[in-house]
Amino acid sequence: MSPLLLLLFGLIAAIYFDLGRYVDYRFLQTHQDIVKGFIADMPVRAALVFLALYALSTAFSLPFGAIMTISGGWLFGIWIGGSLTIIGATIGASTLFLATRYALREVMVARAGARLQQFEAGFNRHSTSYLLAMRLIPIFPFFLVNFLPALIGVKFRTYALTTLIGIAPGTFVYAGLGNGISYVLSADEPLNTSVIFSPLVFLPLCGLGFLSLLPVMWNKVKG
Repeated sequence: MSPLLLLLFGLIAAIYFDLGRYVDYRFLQTHQDIVKGFIADMPVRAALVFLALYALSTAFSLPFGAIMTISGGWLFGIWIGGSLTIIGATIGASTLFLATRYALREVMVARAGARLQQFEAGFNRHSTSYLLAMRLIPIFPFFLVNFLPALIGVKFRTYALTTLIGIAPGTFVYAGLGNGISYVLSADEPLNTSVIFSPLVFLPLCGLGFLSLLPVMWNKVKG
């Protein structure tokens, strides 16, 4: 069976069984003592479980990326949680890349022919900068950036490296937000609007605001 079909079945199964409820904020808040107890007792195993789950969710193209990244910062802290997220996302994205290339690359070449070759030649001359821009600037859906390069002949090493580097800034911002939320909850502070102005929460929110402005800034630079 095609690896891409396996990933598609994984996506369908995740939606059917509503696996998103297990990364929901309320679920994590309710069970955080159990989860953090597991992490404290078996930190290496817990880290590997989180990394594997993140890799699978990325490979299946599940829409849990932001909440899982926040959860990583919440459960493991900014640096460990962020690093696990980056590694897991890169493994998952690379898996989808390879599965797509194996299943669809030859079909695309056979159907598009010379037009595809011309596009590939132009894209691949600057593939590193293009892929980094697409990762750093959230213009395109994460799924498309995982899927399309496999169809146009991007080298796997280039794709994996730009993914690893390009997702790092946004990942650590989201992980920082999760770490700030964890601090507030562990301190038993009431969850009200004043929590937003806690430095551990406010600074990552500023980072998210900056990331949201990157597409506008990019367009002005290009213009």
